[in-house]
Amino acid sequence: MIENYINSVINGDCVEVMKTLPENSIDLIVTSPPYGVNISYDVHDDDMEINEYLEFSRRWLKEAYNILKEDGRIALNIPYEINRQEKGGRIFFVSEVYQVMKEIGFKFFGIVDLEEDSPHRSKTTAWGSWMSPSSPYIYNPKECVILAYKKHHIKKVKGEPQWKGEPTQIEQEDGTFKTKVVYQEEDKKEFMELVFGQWKYLNDSRPLTKATFSMDIPAKAIKILSYKNDIILDPFNGSGTSCVAAETLNRRWIGIELSENYCKIARERIQPFIEQKKQQEIEFENGGH
Repeated sequence: MIENYINSVINGDCVEVMKTLPENSIDLIVTSPPYGVNISYDVHDDDMEINEYLEFSRRWLKEAYNILKEDGRIALNIPYEINRQEKGGRIFFVSEVYQVMKEIGFKFFGIVDLEEDSPHRSKTTAWGSWMSPSSPYIYNPKECVILAYKKHHIKKVKGEPQWKGEPTQIEQEDGTFKTKVVYQEEDKKEFMELVFGQWKYLNDSRPLTKATFSMDIPAKAIKILSYKNDIILDPFNGSGTSCVAAETLNRRWIGIELSENYCKIARERIQPFIEQKKQQEIEFENGGH
């Protein structure tokens, strides 16, 4: 039963762990997987040939597809391009990964361009040919979020959305009244920003692990792609950013992480948010008597 996994960080290989999850049980997968660019993770070997990386992607995305509900979705944070030099050369990364997703059965739901509010990357890493069109190196350091769904792009079972309006009686021109749901201006602004395919985010300036993931990215994806109490999964959980976002936004969550050390960091990071929510529930119950 999926309930046995809810609100837990599981230490293990995501492919093997996802095989144990019930099929058609997850509402939304939000993750930023390794990119195969030789980042020094705690356990995972990230130094891969591009074909090896795509096979790695095929394995985990296949299991991800199986456990998503029929109307389940995935938000996948990856760079537009990478340069692996002798291990595959320059790669149009987002295209290669999406072709794997399409092959598995995922259907395209959109793409979000990520705009970092405080860019920490150098805008140029090389010139190629200096002051000449001989061989310029035109590099895009930005990342994006691929959005895809399993079989149905419309949610079949509706729940409570992130934004809650107030039913209000509006007088019509003929003097009759009509009930209309009225939303706060800041909520309307946030919704409109999220459906625009360019999300601004703040980079995590104090990462707890090598598996860094800005809180803004999963939070935005969770708000616009899921209902409250939906089940959110991050198969590359790292320090638990997606789980923290899900917990604070009143979603159920599951994190999977290969590194035992990262799992410990994630659990310690998430626990204060769980305890805070319990305390708020106790205060609410006491206030209701």
